[in-house]
Amino acid sequence: MIVASMLDAGLRIEDLERELEKLGLGTIAIESHEVRRKGIRARSFRFSSKQQSVPVKYAGIVDIIKAAGLSEKVKEWSLKAFDLLATAEAKVHGIAREEVHFHEVGSLDSIVDVVGAMIGIEFLGLEEVVSSPLSFGTGSVECEHGILPVPSPATLELARGLPARGWKIESELTTPTGVAILRACASYFGEMPAMEVHTTGYGAGTRELDEIPNVMRLVIGEKIGFETDRAYIVETNIDDMNPEVFSHLIGDLLSMGALDAWVTNIIMKKGRPAFKLSFLCAQDEMSRLINYTFTETTTSGVRIHEVGRYKLQRRVVEVETRFGKIRAKVFETPSGTRCVPEYEDCLKAARTKAVPVSEVMDEVRHVFKTKACD
Repeated sequence: MIVASMLDAGLRIEDLERELEKLGLGTIAIESHEVRRKGIRARSFRFSSKQQSVPVKYAGIVDIIKAAGLSEKVKEWSLKAFDLLATAEAKVHGIAREEVHFHEVGSLDSIVDVVGAMIGIEFLGLEEVVSSPLSFGTGSVECEHGILPVPSPATLELARGLPARGWKIESELTTPTGVAILRACASYFGEMPAMEVHTTGYGAGTRELDEIPNVMRLVIGEKIGFETDRAYIVETNIDDMNPEVFSHLIGDLLSMGALDAWVTNIIMKKGRPAFKLSFLCAQDEMSRLINYTFTETTTSGVRIHEVGRYKLQRRVVEVETRFGKIRAKVFETPSGTRCVPEYEDCLKAARTKAVPVSEVMDEVRHVFKTKACD
């Protein structure tokens, strides 16, 4: 469905076939037709291949992708998706990742689905991928290991930490391969960012569902206004620790990958003065930072909130001043450009030249504004 939506949005079949043949699996012939799902026009995706032997173990699939004549970016995304798939399957079945076994037909399907999706991202020129929250159905699905509940154990393992919702529809709405593809290339899962819509594509599933159109929608456009992403706030209240510890604690959290960290004075029950430690982080860094917090503080628990962020577009520049080169962040605001000198650079220059740090910061802003006007 992912590849089908890309074909519907403009990915050319001949480009996809040519790139897939670089895998060395023989000629892959693609069929794609317009179909209807609950009155919605969509595009199907099927392929055929005369390839008689396909690696069924994770290690063999990795070797194929690494040796392929694909772009480095397509190979990187594809390898990441299969790494996620193999890691999830290994945990579910209690085996080593290298021993994960895809049955032969499923192996070829997975390779074409994963690599085809990554080829589509590159050829459609998508600079960022954002996914809506995952949708899970109900019921059961029959697979190589027997009958499993929906969502399958591998799907749930792959979806760990991601926003998801349940639907009262007896069908497998999200597969392990689908989650692995999205997780490998999506910058975040959440609301659609503010954007100027350029085109849409609808990829059809093979079955008709009674309740909803069995399609996946791809929206391609250009972001407008602010940059957006998702992050997590982790916080805890502490009333039984020497506050001197917070000084190095905040510095360590920031150096370990926290996007921000701060301490707030609070009053707890019975009028006890205390501190609230908070830090902002990406999902991939959260577990490590929480473990560090448990190790370095007296807290016995933390709270976690997922938050959306709107961010000004920014870039880092070097400004040539009479105090030397000073870095500065440049933000594009609705009312114009704002220059924010890098404090550490300004402080170092101020100490070297024996001048107030404010003088260095003023100089950076002045030079940047003058050059920008020129």
